[in-house]
Amino acid sequence: MTTTHTTRIFGDTITITADFAQAASPVTGDISGGYQVADFRHSPAAAMRAALEQLVVASGDSVEDFADQIDKAISKMTEV
Repeated sequence: MTTTHTTRIFGDTITITADFAQAASPVTGDISGGYQVADFRHSPAAAMRAALEQLVVASGDSVEDFADQIDKAISKMTEV
């Protein structure tokens, strides 16, 4: 069953979608890189972390500088 997870960070809504029960299911949404569910050990939180880290890096910032904000965004992640 495909599910969509969303969270907010820096005023942006970040969304990922996949069938987290299927290892080969592609993870789509606000994440790039052609990842599959297996890359994140079937964990929506791990996939969301990757999407949030990509956002931070794309803006030219360091993941370490925003680790607390990333953690808070993951803790507020919801399934839509």
